[in-house]
Amino acid sequence: MRRLEAAVRGLVFPVAAFALLISICGCGRDSGDGDRMPATRSAIEEASPPVARTAASTPEVPRRSAALADRPPVSAPAPVRLVAPDLGIDVPVEAVGLDDVGRMGLPANPSVAAWYRFGAAPASAAGSTVIAAHVDSLVYDIGPFAKLADAPAGTRFEVTTADGVVRAYALASTEIVPKESVDWSRAFARDGSPRLTLVTCGGEFDDDARRYLSNVLVTATPVG
Repeated sequence: MRRLEAAVRGLVFPVAAFALLISICGCGRDSGDGDRMPATRSAIEEASPPVARTAASTPEVPRRSAALADRPPVSAPAPVRLVAPDLGIDVPVEAVGLDDVGRMGLPANPSVAAWYRFGAAPASAAGSTVIAAHVDSLVYDIGPFAKLADAPAGTRFEVTTADGVVRAYALASTEIVPKESVDWSRAFARDGSPRLTLVTCGGEFDDDARRYLSNVLVTATPVG
């Protein structure tokens, strides 16, 4: 079996108060500690246009930044561990935002996953809790998320949050989607039924472009 030789690159989802910018993912081979997820833009700034005063008593129109950096993280307990007993997956989960160049920060080690802290959490009443990890790395070898692409329907995932609560999910669908076709607004939606979305790289590897051509997206729904 050909060994996977690159890690996830390309999932950055800067979320503004009024809009969601999604970049097209691109994985690439990395001779260092793995790839990370780049974005074409890290955030948007939205503000009301200046309004001329017509009288001294006219209030100034308030302005609100829509930059991701100004958006508070989710207040619900963060996921700290993800286990899939049937797949042999048992990884710690770190809360992440964006790095200094506007990419979703991912731990270099594929055996450590990342939760997007500006999205939904397991205790949220709605929305997609997104947990992502590198598929592999030349430094750390193949990661546990490499097993997601072949996981059967009904596979059980258990997410432990910082307050010690364990929430169980069952795999509902697996998609291997060309990077240019992934609907990231759906994957990172904050509305709809609560669900768990697991993301990594997959599909064919383009040796010339040094990247995987697809993303693996697993959607799991709460059970119990």
